[in-house]
Amino acid sequence: MRDALEERLASRLGALGETVDDELVPPVDLELQVVRHRNRARAARRWASLGVAATIVAAVTTVAVVHGTSGRGALRIATSSTTLVPARDALQPGTVMLSARGRYVVSLDAKGHTNATMISARHGDIVYARATDDHRALWYLSMKKGPSACGDVVRADIGTGHSSEIITHAVAFDVSPDGSRLALYGAGDLAHDRCTPMRAGAQGRIVVLDLATGKSSALTVGSIAGMRWSPDGSYLVSVSCSAGTCSGYDVIDVPTTPGAALVPEAGALSASPARLVHSAHIAFGPDGLYALETTTPFPHASTPPGAGVRIAKINPRSSAAQSLVLSTGSEWKVSQVIPTAVGTYVVAARATPGGAAPTAAASNLYRVDRGRLTFVRPLPNAGTFTPVTPLADAG
Repeated sequence: MRDALEERLASRLGALGETVDDELVPPVDLELQVVRHRNRARAARRWASLGVAATIVAAVTTVAVVHGTSGRGALRIATSSTTLVPARDALQPGTVMLSARGRYVVSLDAKGHTNATMISARHGDIVYARATDDHRALWYLSMKKGPSACGDVVRADIGTGHSSEIITHAVAFDVSPDGSRLALYGAGDLAHDRCTPMRAGAQGRIVVLDLATGKSSALTVGSIAGMRWSPDGSYLVSVSCSAGTCSGYDVIDVPTTPGAALVPEAGALSASPARLVHSAHIAFGPDGLYALETTTPFPHASTPPGAGVRIAKINPRSSAAQSLVLSTGSEWKVSQVIPTAVGTYVVAARATPGGAAPTAAASNLYRVDRGRLTFVRPLPNAGTFTPVTPLADAG
């Protein structure tokens, strides 16, 4: 049984209960408070989602952005197979030839006009330049220490920013069309970048260096006046000239296996046996090897032809299968032939009316049309020209 105190407490609580309503009256702005709460909740969820997305993007970007190797802190974005774009031509549209002129290498169009300056060297004259068939790299020989010394063989990455790097040294060189091998000429240990200049009357060496493996092949040769890779990269052609007389074109087969032996094969000159070849210049065009020869008759030839210039498309392995491109008399001095995909060009000068020999400063660019020279434009500083192979997908 409850005592008197408990009874009084129970009675008091019952009285208080009678004064409380059965249902609490909601605040007059309850609906507005609910809407505000819902909006704050939605906003919180939205910003949380954006924060997660930003974190993911930042993480992916951190993985995808890498520092370049140029030493300048340059950035490049790594690409996947879905983001790769077709490679563009690093040369100017319409480029058909290059010219190494002093400290510069320029590209020219079919009218002989300069459309870009590709290289500007700080020191030394550039005596030869060639673009690889993919137009992503340009190789050149810079004679910083003079024409009688070994020059810098330099690779310029024109596809990604013109950064240049000295690869090795040589007296003369050429690069394979795909850019994978170098043909070096000079004396000394060319395979290990210890070139020494050529001495008069001494034999030199041709070294083929594979850039990927570092393996090399060497061949002892005489004095050569020019050396060029074949368009398919399977052989070299060199021309041997000494004391004002050229003896012939030599073919050097380059094995597919790096470091294997080079196989030489003696060729022949394209001029007739009645002529003496004093100088020769060779260049590969899209349809074969072109040979430019300055000739005079042998002193005791029975029917001596006149002195002059011949350009022939030749088979370097044989004196047969020749096609005469140009034949002129002594009124012309032709110093270079540039067989391109749009036509065959020459650097030439005409003798003055008084019979004086033409000078190099008076040279012009001509195009050979049906055995005749058609003037293109003057060349106050011709330099050394090389044809440019069109990109494979550019026709």
